[in-house]
Amino acid sequence: MLSVRGLFVIALLIGVFFGSNCFPYFWKDTVFRSEGMAFFTIDPGDLDDFEDMTQVRTLEHPIDLDSARVKDLFGNLRYTKRSSVGYFSDFIFSDQEIELLARDLPFALKGLPKDKLLLGITKFDDTQSVISFDELTSFVVWAADGKLNILFGRIKREIVDRDTALSFSRWTKIEEIRLVHTTDGSEVLEMENLSFGKVDGVPQRKWVTLDLKDAGKFKFIPRKKYGPVKLTDENDRP
Repeated sequence: MLSVRGLFVIALLIGVFFGSNCFPYFWKDTVFRSEGMAFFTIDPGDLDDFEDMTQVRTLEHPIDLDSARVKDLFGNLRYTKRSSVGYFSDFIFSDQEIELLARDLPFALKGLPKDKLLLGITKFDDTQSVISFDELTSFVVWAADGKLNILFGRIKREIVDRDTALSFSRWTKIEEIRLVHTTDGSEVLEMENLSFGKVDGVPQRKWVTLDLKDAGKFKFIPRKKYGPVKLTDENDRP
C-alpha cells in the first residue's frame, strides 16, 4: 500500500498536471511585475500553430520602444463588446492604465529573448468606486518582418472575486490566448493605419499588426477630460 507521503506526492502531481492544463501558461517565466501589470515570456509553441498561421521564421527581438512610443502604438486602440443591452466601445487601455503600460512595458520588451514571445496581463479598475471591480486584459506581443503584433485574449473582463484580484498568482492565471477566431463577444475596432492578421484569409480582429518601419504615423491622441460642470449666471439653475 502507498504511504500517506506517497499519496500526497501523487495528489500534488495530479494537481500540477490539471492546473497546467487548465491554465496553459502555468510554467511561464516572470519578466516584470507591478501592482497591476504582469509580463512573462512564453514559447512560440504555447500559441497553437504559431509558425503555420503567422509564417514567422525569425523574431525581431528584443523590441526597443520608449514610453512615448508605447502610448503611440497602444494608446489609441479601441474595442467593441457585446452585452445584454447591445454593443458598446471604449479604449482597451483606460487613461491611467495606458500611463502604467507605457511606464512598464518598455522594460519587458527590451529584455525579450530572440526565441520567446511576451505575455502581458493588466488589471485595472477604471471607475475606482466601492462597487466597481478590476478588469483584466491579456495579450501576447512579438515583432517580425518590421511589424509589431499584438494578439489579445480577454479584453476588460471583470474580476468579480476581490480575493482573486488581490492575489498575483490568481489573477495572472488566464485562459488560453488563441490565434484562431474566437467568439467571446469582443474585438478590436478598425482604425487608420491598423491592420489585422489573417487566419484562413479572414481578418482575426483580436490580432493587431502595426508597421514599425513607419512608426511615425502612429500618434497618441490625448483623450477628452470630463469634469464637473461649473454653474454660472448663464447656466440654467434649479
